[in-house]
Amino acid sequence: MTKSVERSRRDVILSTFLLLMILALAAGVRFYHLASQSLWADEGNSAVMAARALSQIARAAANDIHPPLYYWLLHLWTRVAGVSEYGLRSLSALLGVLLVWAVAELARRLYNDTTGLAAAFVAALAPFQVYYSQEARMYIQLALLTTTAVLAFWWFVELERRELSGSQRPPLYDCPILTWPALGLALSWIAGLYTHYAFPLVIGVLSILYLVWLWRSRGLGKVGRRLRRWVALLALALLFFAPWLPIAIRQLTTWPSGGSAMSPAAALQTALTILGLGPVARGGAGSGWMWALTALALLGALPLPFHITRGRGAGTQGYLLRWLTPILWVAAPLASMLAFGLFRDAYLKFLLMASPAYCILLARGILAPSGGLQSAAAPQPTGPAVQAAEPWFRSRQVGAFGRGVIGATWVVAALALVGGLSGAILSLYFTAPAVARDDYRGIVQFIAATAHPNDAILLDAPGQSEVFNYYYRGDLPVYALPRQRPLDPEDTLGQLRELLNYDKVYALYWAIEEADPDRRIINWMDSWGYKTLDQWHGNVRLAVYVMPERRAPDEIVDNLDLHLGPAITLLGYRGWNLTLTAGQVTQVQLLWQAAGKPESRYKVFLQLLDQRDQVIAQRDSEPVGDSRPTEGWEPGEVIPDNHGLLIPPGTPPGTYRRIIGMYDVKTLERLRLPDGQDFIDLPPITVLRAQTSPLLAAFDMGYSQSFDFGGITLLGHDRYKRGFGHIPNTPLYPGDRLHLTFYWRANVQPRADWWFDLTLSGATGETVAELQAPLVADTYTTPLWEQGEIVRGEHDLLIPSDLPAGTYRLSLVLLPDTDTPAGTAYLGTVKVVAAPE
Repeated sequence: MTKSVERSRRDVILSTFLLLMILALAAGVRFYHLASQSLWADEGNSAVMAARALSQIARAAANDIHPPLYYWLLHLWTRVAGVSEYGLRSLSALLGVLLVWAVAELARRLYNDTTGLAAAFVAALAPFQVYYSQEARMYIQLALLTTTAVLAFWWFVELERRELSGSQRPPLYDCPILTWPALGLALSWIAGLYTHYAFPLVIGVLSILYLVWLWRSRGLGKVGRRLRRWVALLALALLFFAPWLPIAIRQLTTWPSGGSAMSPAAALQTALTILGLGPVARGGAGSGWMWALTALALLGALPLPFHITRGRGAGTQGYLLRWLTPILWVAAPLASMLAFGLFRDAYLKFLLMASPAYCILLARGILAPSGGLQSAAAPQPTGPAVQAAEPWFRSRQVGAFGRGVIGATWVVAALALVGGLSGAILSLYFTAPAVARDDYRGIVQFIAATAHPNDAILLDAPGQSEVFNYYYRGDLPVYALPRQRPLDPEDTLGQLRELLNYDKVYALYWAIEEADPDRRIINWMDSWGYKTLDQWHGNVRLAVYVMPERRAPDEIVDNLDLHLGPAITLLGYRGWNLTLTAGQVTQVQLLWQAAGKPESRYKVFLQLLDQRDQVIAQRDSEPVGDSRPTEGWEPGEVIPDNHGLLIPPGTPPGTYRRIIGMYDVKTLERLRLPDGQDFIDLPPITVLRAQTSPLLAAFDMGYSQSFDFGGITLLGHDRYKRGFGHIPNTPLYPGDRLHLTFYWRANVQPRADWWFDLTLSGATGETVAELQAPLVADTYTTPLWEQGEIVRGEHDLLIPSDLPAGTYRLSLVLLPDTDTPAGTAYLGTVKVVAAPE
């Protein structure tokens, strides 16, 4: 065995081993926490479709905006894997791993083994691909079939080159169709057409590339014959798709568009962010680094000689084709989406079909200056770009060793950049609740924990029904509205009036721009209901309304004539449920009048305060559930404004103050009464001890880590800047108060008066802020608790005004007496930022 053969064999073994390691990495991140997030609305549709028979799937898909192939495959897959979140998503995870292999193989055929491995590494960690590899939808299948089609195209072109150069036997019967590459190409097209209606763009890109190939290889002859063979392949794909073509045309021309289109500049920036860092980065995480990845991809797009060595396909005639393939592949979806106004949130996932090409461009950028690492014996390509660049390289008198060091340094740094950014975004994706998918599972758990027999559920829009019913197993009536598209006002109003017969309504709002563009449903609920909760769970919004009492108010106050600022007057109010238990709702109807024309938008706040003026409960919204902004009020107009204030589960029994007021939406400055006070006192309410402790899901804790201290368990906690519970991510500045809500459970009847010691410490362990206090308050010490009772305690930790900006550790020590700690809990880190000047 010669040394060259032995070296080649070692290279193959090493490349195969590295590729297997990369594929294992790809599988690891795609199957990691696969079921940790809830299914969202479209995944619920996939679950329902997969449960149907194959013929039923075809009929249902005919009324959908997606062809049936993915649903057919998912139907077969779930027969083995099951219909759990893991079972539904595992098909996409597997397809995502296959996509990494396809990217590696394509880059190897286009360029060389090294580029194939680099492209595989980039694809394995690509946040865009990982995100949709963990979603039970057809988009990762679309990306895989796109890559497969390009791979088959190169196989087809290379075989054609060999036929014409005489190095390959003619195909069977000299037929233009009966070659394996041609059949593979046609099958990938047919599968792609039955996967997604955007796939014709892929066929168009490949047709353009084939015309380029025909022009570049015209010297090899038989141009007409080859063109006829290509047209025959197109006709074959169209023939197999013909039964579905009328359905596709009908759905594409009648399906409503979702969301608003972006400007070209915003569209380009959004596209580059998603291609490089995935949808998680759209919220701003790492978006600045997007430009570094873009620069690396642009470097990979340059037609420089060190990019393409040892090309595997199409010979020297294919140099232009190898350079053009990933560029056109990325550019075509971007240009098409921009041209047809498809740069909307609902369609950004279509960019996934360009992600494999973007990974290849990044790989080329990573390996750009590593010519010193390539084999000196590698044949160099020719072409105008190479000839133009050659003198530049010859003029640089850099030794082989120097080039190798520079190239290796660049490769390591570029790989570290791509891998580090991808790893950071994936870490955020796997751990940060703020970027999680729509949490229908959590919403259903909350409903199950807090609902009563005479409650109801409203789904606006009805497209949520599949995913909601995937999780919900209760008996409450579910109203999926509107029942028609476009909305029928009379029918919808009749359905909404039925909700007045219930005590409480859980309303889930999702995609209302499509189902209810005039907001008839939400405006009716805001006008009639007393909103007690309004939360976003991803892109789905949960609002809880207590419906109007069917009895006289417990309090009626008129002729108040309290002036808030120069243009708003509180005429009076009505109140219900002034004595209640934790978990129930007190209702108030405020009667506002516009004394003049308000110049700004103001929010109404309603707070429940304990004897220490700690905020126990709070509601902030613009009047009438955000549906009547003050800037639209007319002088003299009277606005009834309903509010429901939920007494949080676990609130200690006692008497609590109620205050109301208004503040400017932009400046947060409160409107003042003529005496200078910035709130209005309402009579207090009385909270009684609940007979039973609610389920944990009713507490909706922001940080749910649990710590057992023996007689007492800390179930979890919330933390945010004081007064900003409705905006918990508000920055914390030196001099602010960090508000904490602790959720305690008495494992036994407490005898001791338990206290806690809360400390905020720096990197070296020094204490920068400290608070010692009873678990709840002096008015409800632990000996008053009952076994099994869950109690919430509200506390403030003052951040020193001279504390430097930075990240600090938050720890808690529990003290059953003044001398004996029961244990320590590390609660996480708190970020303090410098106050704006």
